[in-house]
Amino acid sequence: MTVKKAIANLEFLIKKKQELKDGLFDPEESWNKGEPTISGFVNTIATILQRDIDWLQAIKKHLLPEQHRTKIVCRHPKKMHDTSPDGQKYCMNCNADLN
Repeated sequence: MTVKKAIANLEFLIKKKQELKDGLFDPEESWNKGEPTISGFVNTIATILQRDIDWLQAIKKHLLPEQHRTKIVCRHPKKMHDTSPDGQKYCMNCNADLN
């Protein structure tokens, strides 16, 4: 798996967890009305989801620490850069796609 695919998967997972968390915090839903025990439980789950989102965003940052707009900046020497059979340039050291 390339870094580009890993980041795309992380972004998808972050988006889905964010949607679930937002749905849990929705004040119009039945679990947020009435019973305080259930709404407290839902808030706890939403808090855990937010921690998951924070961790996934941190992992995403570590996979691709430096990005300038859409161009990825790799600080490894040019001798570490190569091209895959499909024409994609990448760094052999950090595995970042360079195009």
